[in-house]
Amino acid sequence: MKLSLNYSWTCPPEAFWELYFDPEFAVRMHLEALGSTAAEVVSVEGDLLSGLVRTLTYSQKPNMPGPVRKIFGEEISTTEVSTFDPSTSTTTFKMTPATMADKTQLSGSIALTDKGGTTAETFLLEARVKIFGVGPVVERFIEHQARETQEKSVAFMRAVLEK
Repeated sequence: MKLSLNYSWTCPPEAFWELYFDPEFAVRMHLEALGSTAAEVVSVEGDLLSGLVRTLTYSQKPNMPGPVRKIFGEEISTTEVSTFDPSTSTTTFKMTPATMADKTQLSGSIALTDKGGTTAETFLLEARVKIFGVGPVVERFIEHQARETQEKSVAFMRAVLEK
């Protein structure tokens, strides 16, 4: 499953990244906007000028179809490792669920382009689930969840960035 979403921002890329990688903001967004039951920035190495790597863990209890709930349980815990490259204004990320990590591959990127007064964002996500008989069901759930999460994330960030 591949998902591509595009957004336009009225702030410069630097302001977006500063907020996106702010540890307190990341936890607050997960708890207040994304419905996470727990969230923690485990580590941040580097900085926005030279590049950074952030490890974030969070848990959620999304409304899942029966087969997905049977595999992953009521709550899904995830570790997300994001690597930011300031030369391309892009962060790549890998998300690893605590359950079925060996059968589930989730990765993607967020790329920003300064358009002179506005900023264009391209969000990409690729998911591969190798669970016999239910892989496509899980991938459809991931796509739905990703779209919903992105819309909530964008709205929460806009409330701060575009006052």
